Amino acid sequence: MALDETDRRIKTIMKNVKLAYFSTPNDKLIDIPIKRMRRAIAAHDPDTFAVSIHGETGAGKSTLFEQRLKDEPSFRPVPDGYGNDLYPVLYIKAPSKATMVDLGEELLDAMGYPTKKRKHESDLIRDVRNALRRRGTRVVLIDEFQHVLDAPKVKGPSHVADSIKNLLQNPKWPIFIVLMGLPEIKEVALRDPKDQFLRRVDDFALQTLSLKADAKFIANVIKELVVNRAGLRMPSAVVPDFIERLMYGAHFRYGMVMKIIYHAIEDALENDLGEVTMLCWEEGYRRLVNGDAVPETNVFAADNWRSILRPVNRRGEFGPPSVRAA
Repeated sequence: MALDETDRRIKTIMKNVKLAYFSTPNDKLIDIPIKRMRRAIAAHDPDTFAVSIHGETGAGKSTLFEQRLKDEPSFRPVPDGYGNDLYPVLYIKAPSKATMVDLGEELLDAMGYPTKKRKHESDLIRDVRNALRRRGTRVVLIDEFQHVLDAPKVKGPSHVADSIKNLLQNPKWPIFIVLMGLPEIKEVALRDPKDQFLRRVDDFALQTLSLKADAKFIANVIKELVVNRAGLRMPSAVVPDFIERLMYGAHFRYGMVMKIIYHAIEDALENDLGEVTMLCWEEGYRRLVNGDAVPETNVFAADNWRSILRPVNRRGEFGPPSVRAA
């Protein structure tokens, strides 16, 4: 699609803005399982394990773990000496109501193998194991793993937990599995009838933001993105409690905070402004919640913004707002 000069400029600036990565306290948390996997792979340790990374929608789980793996040289693609590359990491998203067959077919598809109809699930698992070995994959990331909980009871979560445990125990090609999703993904491990999967899972819950601990960090993020990345100015007139309003509107979730910032910057660029005004921040919040432009229910415009209640579901979709009585 052809873009005019203005849109090309906005596209370039927004790409530069979104490429910025900021280390959060959760990075240190995620480094723990990454270092454990790296040591085990280097030592050729056959005793592998699964990692559970969970947090609410908009907490930034996927971006965080993918970035940490990209930063780690041990998990980057490497030549195999025969003109091909080995790919130590494989990433998929669990389909809706995913069974083990659905996950297996998704894994094969991500590796470029045909997902032909197989007579038995055991054939599918065997093909997945062989494909992972040929590809050189040692770490499998399964995002949106909570979809397994919506699968039919027959061969549902309990069966998936047992099958993943068997994948981990493959002596010919031991792999590590990273499960990412909402907090309820812990239920999958708890549904293993033999409790063996539970003993093989390292569990990590991502932390949400707090005003006391993270206000200065978020302020620095805004300055870097607005001033240094987008070439704009901070708002000349700022509402009181600006950072707290931003965190509150994003339900104190880092990924949602970043979306508001992105939207506000883009709105300033679209309107050819030299600064990200408070109207831009109002628009940024409105886009996040997919709401209307009513000031009374916008955290950046309302005087009683702490009384604004806007629910968000497990898919990250915001519901209609209400205003709590004073």
